[in-house]
Amino acid sequence: MQENHKRFADKYFETLNAKDSAIYANFSEDTAKQIGYNLLQREDVQEYLSDLKKEYAEKSGISKERILNEYKKIAFSDLRDFLTVDGGLKDISDIDDDCAGALESLESFDEVTRDGEKLGTNRKIKLHNKLRALDALSKHLGLFEKDNIQKQPQIKIMNIDPLSGDE
Repeated sequence: MQENHKRFADKYFETLNAKDSAIYANFSEDTAKQIGYNLLQREDVQEYLSDLKKEYAEKSGISKERILNEYKKIAFSDLRDFLTVDGGLKDISDIDDDCAGALESLESFDEVTRDGEKLGTNRKIKLHNKLRALDALSKHLGLFEKDNIQKQPQIKIMNIDPLSGDE
């Protein structure tokens, strides 16, 4: 692989921007968009990018299984896991790791009187988007492919000779 192709791929892996990566690799700004596109079509560049992805995944501990597990935490979260018997919110230390993974935010705010006397502390939680997580898992597992194929219109294409009227 040429050095400027490698330089392009290194920058592309970082930014996912083909035009800027081509400029970074010292290609002309006028043709950078087309060159970036062309470089991404090259087998050697794709292999190098694939190697970079594998290396990064190994170093960072990111795997398909780990990502799917995070989606699973969100998709199958249950509000009841955050509540005490009397309907209040559990203390954060009492929430297990799977439930905590579904939390987007936790807010605490003091409730006070007009005189500034503290009445108590209220807490509010927000969960990550459950439908988005379910959708991502469904797409990954191909759960709706059969339904989507069945819903596609069936079109029959016929060759017709306009001069003879024959099909």
